[in-house]
Amino acid sequence: MLQYLDLASATQLLKAKGFNPRDIECVLDLTGPQHSNGVSLWRADRIERLASRAYWLGAHEPVVSIPAAA
Repeated sequence: MLQYLDLASATQLLKAKGFNPRDIECVLDLTGPQHSNGVSLWRADRIERLASRAYWLGAHEPVVSIPAAA
């Protein structure tokens, strides 16, 4: 199941992993938002994939935890 992040959640995730504002903007631009009911949403898997390529993250790759289905 795909997980989507809004702008605040995506920014918070990337900032917590050491991305500066320009890096965050770049990742979000490159992963491209999808629009749903007038809201921009980013696919978490695409953000994770692109962000994991940042050389300065090392072992601290961003991961969005998805709760297991009941």
